[in-house]
Amino acid sequence: MACLQAISLRLHLGLKKVEIEGDSQTVIKKLQEMSEDRSEIKVFKKDSKYLSLGYESCVFHFIPREANKVAHLITKDGLQKRETTYLLNMINWSGGSVG
Repeated sequence: MACLQAISLRLHLGLKKVEIEGDSQTVIKKLQEMSEDRSEIKVFKKDSKYLSLGYESCVFHFIPREANKVAHLITKDGLQKRETTYLLNMINWSGGSVG
């Protein structure tokens, strides 16, 4: 779900080339595949792939969770606050701020 939101946000910002990083190896592999998907996340994959066509280039990369700590903290903070949107230029959480 976060990946789909990231793709949508970046399109809204008018970016032309993007690299999407995720710490779910299963999700990233599915997004990299060109074959028909029959898994539980097939709708998510279909929507993500469709939105990715709006870019000149959209590449999906797997990164281990240890390397994705800031994104994990931002997501955790957003879930605790029940936010459904991303904050631009400033993200606050109890450990400090990024922006």
